[in-house]
Amino acid sequence: MNQLDINNFRQNHPELIVRDLEQYASPNVIRQVLKYRGINKWLRVRRLLIQLKAKWREDIKLLQIKKAEAKKAGDFKSYYKLVGYVEAMTDCRQQVRALCHSPREVNFPTTTEFGLNCTLPADFPKRPHKRWFWNFDTLKERRR
Repeated sequence: MNQLDINNFRQNHPELIVRDLEQYASPNVIRQVLKYRGINKWLRVRRLLIQLKAKWREDIKLLQIKKAEAKKAGDFKSYYKLVGYVEAMTDCRQQVRALCHSPREVNFPTTTEFGLNCTLPADFPKRPHKRWFWNFDTLKERRR
């Protein structure tokens, strides 16, 4: 794989951006800009979303165990309640997973195109594949 491929670059930390740009401006100025523009927040939110996916995965596993126990005990009211809860949590987890696995290599739209390109697609599935955005993301730069 090419070392200059975008998927080989580390991510999720503002200091990596500071290191990339420190030859053009003071590191403290870059840190302030990243903070005031909300980049630090969204890098943090991305990390938290990844942790949330892992927590949901563990919760789903525990719910599946409880569901099996309720079925074995004949408590079908609890069983069907847990079935719905597991399905809903799985749907949410898969949607967040698809967002987290969206491609890195996107061209962010200008302000005139923002409303058109930065909205969740109407056909975004209830339970998307983790690479859903790789095929349908209009912002991704297409390789030839």
